[in-house]
Amino acid sequence: MRSIPAIIAGVNSQGAVSLDAPNALTRGSASMVYFNRSQPDARIHDWNLSLESEILPDTVARVSYIGNHGAKLPSWYYFNEIPSDYIWFTTTGMPKPTGEYANVAARPYDQEVYGGIREYGHEGWSNYNGLQLELERRYSRGLAFQVYYNLHNVLATTTQGEPGDATVIPEVNQFLPGTVPADLKARNRFLNYQRDVGGDSGFPKHKVGWNWIVDLPIGSGKRFAGNARGIVEKLIGGWQVAGLGSLNSTYFTLPTSIYPTGVPVQKYGYQHPIQDCRSGGCRPGYLFWNGYIPAHQINSRDANGNPNGVMGVPADYQPAAQPLIPWPQNPDPDDPMYDFYGSNTVWVPLKNGTLQRTTFNDGLHPWRNQFVAGIWRWNLDASLFKSVKITERVIVRLNVDFFNALNRPGNPSSIGSDGILSTRTSGQAARRMQATLRISW
Repeated sequence: MRSIPAIIAGVNSQGAVSLDAPNALTRGSASMVYFNRSQPDARIHDWNLSLESEILPDTVARVSYIGNHGAKLPSWYYFNEIPSDYIWFTTTGMPKPTGEYANVAARPYDQEVYGGIREYGHEGWSNYNGLQLELERRYSRGLAFQVYYNLHNVLATTTQGEPGDATVIPEVNQFLPGTVPADLKARNRFLNYQRDVGGDSGFPKHKVGWNWIVDLPIGSGKRFAGNARGIVEKLIGGWQVAGLGSLNSTYFTLPTSIYPTGVPVQKYGYQHPIQDCRSGGCRPGYLFWNGYIPAHQINSRDANGNPNGVMGVPADYQPAAQPLIPWPQNPDPDDPMYDFYGSNTVWVPLKNGTLQRTTFNDGLHPWRNQFVAGIWRWNLDASLFKSVKITERVIVRLNVDFFNALNRPGNPSSIGSDGILSTRTSGQAARRMQATLRISW
């Protein structure tokens, strides 16, 4: 309705693209996605064992083991991708292709026409093992509650964020020769079988949950105002409080943009509060682990004595990883390497005797697929409510609900490669309250 198409397929589309000058059809611009002939249904095998016993009146304790195995899960096989510049220079010793074939000559399957070629199949799998401890009291004498602890261990061939949450299996040309298995399934296991954290709350390793409902001891027959009658009873009697909460662990991913120095990863947690003054203003946070802070920004100040780095870094701090060319404590603009400070630049000798500058990327970072236990996060929601019977057929229910009832901001679970946990933003929304009045008849 906003524009009139000039070309309509099947009406006047013949000759729309001139084969004498196909400007829009460059080599490598055409990609292909197809289904593997074998498309078995995904399947899950489950097993569990529970032991339970009544330990007090109306109260049950339960111990459960839960496991499952997923098979034939979705996967993508990418087998015509261009390798990284570093892989190309190192394996061929040749400059990168140029000219008409530049976008196809370095591809392993087709060097003339196609760009990416991707096969959709079912080569993925998963395994889960979990333990659940539970204490539950059924509603009796005005009280019910449930408390449970879950231990989750989820391992899967997974690539976060890919189409359909499917595993991506790259071709061997994305790596140095001999560094990954040639067999497709073995390569999938080597590259992709990892802990599946499922985001902040998807599959935390530890999770504690609880919920409850309790009658307030106010009103007719109760401990307080037990003789209340009439309108007074309708106002103060029959109130109940219910709520639910959770406490769970989170993970953060070790960075793959810097490389291990040999110093072990040290998780400080909340031991070292810092001020990050690198942006012009100082923002609070914690040095959560010994990530990479450039040496010239550690507890640094400008010419006027004002802080302009990360303040509060302990004296014994040593980064567990850093760029291949790290920033020195006193950068020298006259240093020939000055422009490469803070980078992973390397120089690869070519067969023609020249050195080719590129960024190091062998596709197998030592910290790939590595997750470290991060912050603990907890929340509490609660509700105050009651129902009042006006007549035999008319009932009024009043609810006052509180989300994040204790207004805990919580820390965000994202922790940067510099190891800093910023407290500038909250990890969860502020407390919200809603009141509802419902009349049923």
